[in-house]
Amino acid sequence: MGEHLKVALVTALLSPAAGGLASSVPSLARGLTRKGVDTHVVGVEDPEDPGAGSRWGQNVHSHVQPLRTPFRYAPDIGTTLASLRPDVVDVQGIWTYPSLANLRHHIGFGTPYVITPRGMLDPWARDHSRWKKALVRHLFEDQHLAKAFCLRATATMEAEHLRSFGLRNPIAVVPNSVSIPPLQGGSNPRPGMRRLLFLSRIHPKKGLPYLLRAWAAVEDARPDWELIIAGPDELNHTKEMQLYARKLNVSRVRWLGPIHGEAKSSLYAGADIFILPTHAENFGLVVAEALSHGVPAITTRNAPWSGLREYGCGWWIDLNDQTLRATLLQATELPRRALGEMGRKGRAWMEKDFGEEKLASNMLEVYSWVVKGDNLPSFVLT
Repeated sequence: MGEHLKVALVTALLSPAAGGLASSVPSLARGLTRKGVDTHVVGVEDPEDPGAGSRWGQNVHSHVQPLRTPFRYAPDIGTTLASLRPDVVDVQGIWTYPSLANLRHHIGFGTPYVITPRGMLDPWARDHSRWKKALVRHLFEDQHLAKAFCLRATATMEAEHLRSFGLRNPIAVVPNSVSIPPLQGGSNPRPGMRRLLFLSRIHPKKGLPYLLRAWAAVEDARPDWELIIAGPDELNHTKEMQLYARKLNVSRVRWLGPIHGEAKSSLYAGADIFILPTHAENFGLVVAEALSHGVPAITTRNAPWSGLREYGCGWWIDLNDQTLRATLLQATELPRRALGEMGRKGRAWMEKDFGEEKLASNMLEVYSWVVKGDNLPSFVLT
């Protein structure tokens, strides 16, 4: 157990707008707390949703940004870390001020730390805003990465990306966890329109042009299906994609915007198929969330979900127009009961391999190794 161990989980925006971190960091905090770890979440308040941080854990330290910028400059983070004096810090995400605050804390106090890059060093992400990241690397991020006792990848694919970036630190490969919700409804298939669901950040990384082109090609052949697109907008990409949908003359598409909490769970539960035609994911938590709700999933080989094929609960495909179109035709042709059986297989897989208990146990093993010199965990690559 983790008695007498204090861990600080440092991140940028404490908000649903943080995407998958808004689920995975609180999940880790809950699991560690249940194991007796004195767990603190340290991050930056979202001025659009200032109370959101309270949902990230029992001990949340939310800091105001004097200026609203993507850099998330919040100078009091350093003061908080100095006051907490954690045994180990786990930095969730990079390229922003919390990285610099942690580096300064490490230099001042010698506190060892882990960095969980959260896909921000995947090749697609590295090429996005390249010149800004080059500046941040020069100023502090290269040094911050080099001094990390250990890195954490959420899949072997991400570990390979970290190595391709030139990092030689030990890498702990620890998947995210997913909460397994109660099953909704009975065993009989739902009547009415069938639903293909995209739920993620509306961002160029997520491959929406491919999805809209594929939908335009198949919707006439599938009059009993509709496409639902939900998630927070980034870079004004929602408006861009809505204009593109009109250009393609697609009709049965609903745009729902950000969805959270019970409404999000109900949206998953009401879907027949989930789809994420992504360019890059270190994990792709929304895929795990869909499977945990008993919904089969389609995603690309740019996300680490080869198990969709192995466990018979979805499709893991190349990202191109022809393959996506053919996959949609195949998947939407299946009867409800066949999709339901695939969904049950996916849910069983999530229960077996992606529970909060397993995540917390693995990360506690990593932190104990970092702080106390315990045995090297078997899932750490050196």
